[in-house]
Amino acid sequence: MPVPKPTLARRCSTSAIAALLTTTLLGVTRPAHADLDPIVMFDGFEGCASTQGEIGPEGGVLRLCGAQLTIPPDAVATPTLFGIERIDDPGHAPFDMEFAGPAFRFTPFNPGLRQQASVRVPRTDGRRGGLAYFFPDDAQYTLIEACQISASGVQQFSSQLGDFVALRYLGDLPDSTQGLGDGIIETITGKIQTKFDIDAPGNNHAIYQDLEDGRRQVMIASMIDGDQFEYIRFDLVVDFAAGNGELQQISRLGSIGGSYIVDVLGSASITFGDLSDGRIRAVVDATLASGPEQIPFHATIDAAAERYIFPPSLQCPGGDFPPG
Repeated sequence: MPVPKPTLARRCSTSAIAALLTTTLLGVTRPAHADLDPIVMFDGFEGCASTQGEIGPEGGVLRLCGAQLTIPPDAVATPTLFGIERIDDPGHAPFDMEFAGPAFRFTPFNPGLRQQASVRVPRTDGRRGGLAYFFPDDAQYTLIEACQISASGVQQFSSQLGDFVALRYLGDLPDSTQGLGDGIIETITGKIQTKFDIDAPGNNHAIYQDLEDGRRQVMIASMIDGDQFEYIRFDLVVDFAAGNGELQQISRLGSIGGSYIVDVLGSASITFGDLSDGRIRAVVDATLASGPEQIPFHATIDAAAERYIFPPSLQCPGGDFPPG
């Protein structure tokens, strides 16, 4: 499957020129928390000339067209020249994603920071996505966890600088897993027989995310919450074109519980039925290892999954992104 080419939203108006002049100013005051995600008012990203500024041990802020670099106090031992420039041709976005704004290069790439800097880039809308960093060794952008996300930008802390850009997933995405997918799962765990209804209200869903090789990462989960709690989850990779796939993990909670990673905690086999209509039909036979206990497990799956991508966890400060 070809890697989708980036689409860059570009708008131009006379008011953009005046607004861009105000966004290229360098402030060397001590950075405040509000500086991490400022509200930037402008009509487009055209004409963003690069900017540079010297920031010393007192810390400071550098801004350009909605991009912002915040150097905290004591991050550098001596005055250092930092810069931001817009990248006119950033290349390709990761699979199943597109650029949600212009890419920016923050320099120097390795300023030897003793504390992480805050890097923020603008985006044109608030659709599901995140922040990407260009890893030179891989020669591609990789989605990383964002710390702060707003309709106008994404931000994270980093000990290294470089190329950053906001991304969004292609197409529309549901806001939650509620009501996604349908079907039935029937299991025999030891001597316990259970029937799970994916259509029932509650924590029941069948979802997938497309993979670059054309297969789909599928998660099917269902729960019975009544007189006796029972929960089952299957993690699969399914190749609908070839009519096969693989089972990665079985999670089982309730009367018999545990998380069983195939070939690590127990063994399992999966046999697929007709996949030609996009529905997942499969039979699973497994031995679940729980300490010294070996639990026989059998399941039949008949389910239809819908596309869903989990939102970012918004981890803050987020560790070293990228690793420094």
